[in-house]
Amino acid sequence: MKILRKIIENKIIVFVIDIILIIIAINYCKEIFDLELNKAIFTNELEGFSKENKNPIFKIGKIVLYSSATAVDNSDGKLEDICISQFTDIAIYLNNKNIVKELTPENTVKEMYIDNIKITENSVEGEKIFNYKNPYDFGKYVLLNNFQNDIIPLNVSNTNDEINYSENNVFYTDCSNPLTLGYINNNFITNGKVSDTTGHLQFDGTILKSANVNLQELSGKIEFYINLKNNLGEKFICNLVIDNNLEMIKNNLLNGYSLEINETEGQEYNFLKVSE
Repeated sequence: MKILRKIIENKIIVFVIDIILIIIAINYCKEIFDLELNKAIFTNELEGFSKENKNPIFKIGKIVLYSSATAVDNSDGKLEDICISQFTDIAIYLNNKNIVKELTPENTVKEMYIDNIKITENSVEGEKIFNYKNPYDFGKYVLLNNFQNDIIPLNVSNTNDEINYSENNVFYTDCSNPLTLGYINNNFITNGKVSDTTGHLQFDGTILKSANVNLQELSGKIEFYINLKNNLGEKFICNLVIDNNLEMIKNNLLNGYSLEINETEGQEYNFLKVSE
């Protein structure tokens, strides 16, 4: 009886072990299946994303940069108490007819805003200001309010609307006007002194030379995301980096101002279609 009981117990143990091994094998196969299924889904989504963004509906076609400087003399013309500010205006032109040549709900804008703003500059001096700028003030020094809550909202309007650019951050639904932005390094020099050896000192980019400003210290990068929705409710994003390298444009800047017109090519200037 003891031998029979031992045989039965051994068979039960083997049976239980077999069941456990089968369960483990089933779970392992299920994990492998789920992994392969997820890989296939991800691959299909990636292929669909690449195909969808290969020919973008919206892209940046041109960027114009205007850089100069200004100063305030607090010493009644003695040039012994000078505050100097440097500014760069940015005009971004969108191309919405890369694929669709006519205006449709697909290639017209319903909503737009800028966020994820990051300003990197070699110098910590001065107040860094970045915001929308009235296009009629492009190329002029105008003190702006800084962006609030990491966002710059845009008011999308029809081209036949009456627009007050001084009160509205305007962008046209048909992308016919540029997105105009302004960056200021305000009062990066205070209580400074300059020497007027020319007899006709001007408060523009030439003041940087008169004050012996190190342009490399003023140089930096402005990074932000342009977010938009078309009139189909589809969302698009472009991560844009503006290289504000004043050292590269010093010959023009130190003679008064620099105007750069950049025809943009490359995928980094495409608006990617994204899911909400």
